[in-house]
Amino acid sequence: MNKHPDNNLLEAYASGSIDAVSGLVVATHLETCSKCRAYVNQVEASQANTVSKSPSEYSPEFDDMFNDIINAEPVNDNVVIQDTAFVNVAGKSFELPKTLVRFSDLVGSWRSYGGKVFSAQIDLGEDARVSLMYIGENVQIPQHTHRGLESTLVLHGGFSDEDGQYEEGDLMIRDASVKHSPFTQEGEDCLCLTVLTEPMIFTQGVARIFNLFGKGLYP
Repeated sequence: MNKHPDNNLLEAYASGSIDAVSGLVVATHLETCSKCRAYVNQVEASQANTVSKSPSEYSPEFDDMFNDIINAEPVNDNVVIQDTAFVNVAGKSFELPKTLVRFSDLVGSWRSYGGKVFSAQIDLGEDARVSLMYIGENVQIPQHTHRGLESTLVLHGGFSDEDGQYEEGDLMIRDASVKHSPFTQEGEDCLCLTVLTEPMIFTQGVARIFNLFGKGLYP
């Protein structure tokens, strides 16, 4: 694992100032990255120390709030918490990271692109498009760029592009300044969590038909 969120993103996560979708991506990366977990823990400890040293004023309202919490009737909503969840695509089964298990019921149907690339949207009710993407072995995705940001987190397997190789846990973030063409090698496939703030814009070949009317493509 060589591709990590930058420190600004990790600090935003630690402070709770990150948006929900980016927070989910970072949390999923942290599940497999001890280096970034240690950094987040360090930032959180520093923030907690700063707060503890800040002077605070007593308010009687806090006593009332605490009493209300203590005296509240317990709520039994019979919620069943899943420990594991799997997705099935192209004849294979993949276990989801724990951060995604609670969203497994929100994973839509798989869409196939040529029988080699598959995507399933995770409907989180956010503006950004969140999806699972599976790339079969020995596949090259046509060169494209992005109107906004593309975040791709490798969950299983790996892939490469012009800038290097990405393995499980690696996070790739690309913007409109980058053109790339991800690919898998023979014997290599990949399941990713992807986030697009705007559609992909293809820059080569017949795939440019998806750019008609300026729409681009959300895979």
